[in-house]
Amino acid sequence: MRPKFFQLSIFTFALVVSLLCLPTRAAAQQVRANWSKDAPFSDYRTYAWVPSRQTNHPFYRQYVGEYVNYALQKKKHMRQVSASQNPDLYVTYHFTTRATSDLETYGFGDGGWGGMGWGGWGGWGGMGMGGIYESTTKEVPRTMGVLTLDIIDARTRKIVWRGQATEDNVVKNSKGEEKDVAKSIHKMLGHYPPK
Repeated sequence: MRPKFFQLSIFTFALVVSLLCLPTRAAAQQVRANWSKDAPFSDYRTYAWVPSRQTNHPFYRQYVGEYVNYALQKKKHMRQVSASQNPDLYVTYHFTTRATSDLETYGFGDGGWGGMGWGGWGGWGGMGMGGIYESTTKEVPRTMGVLTLDIIDARTRKIVWRGQATEDNVVKNSKGEEKDVAKSIHKMLGHYPPK
């Protein structure tokens, strides 16, 4: 009769090996911000949106505008005005995507069960060194997205602050896209105004 701890350890080992062989690809987001050291951030009180010429996805405008307005007005106590009302700042964004792909390798096989004499413990047939192992590599497409938020001094027409979020794999559904945009803007504007 095989000891119970042995049965559990073989099962646990097989489970761990199976999980380790599964392909994993976590979506990662990188956020960074940069700013002009000479800009008078404490003097900026109003802002106006200006359109971007570098946005290949105008669909995101609804999300970006909503979350940026919320962050600047509720969290940063700024006031949105029209461009004709002489704002202190202009705000614009750029969203671009790029198709790319990953190579993923899947492995499977018997791992060499057979040859070391464990067969008497219930017919496992033993664990040997020889086994058969095969692997397959395939190309998995994904879409990278880069959201850039620019804050421009309206008087000098120079960018005084820029936040940028890079998403390794853009989610292709409206709920996921809105969540990614909200998270990006929250992280970016956490650095505005610079400390």
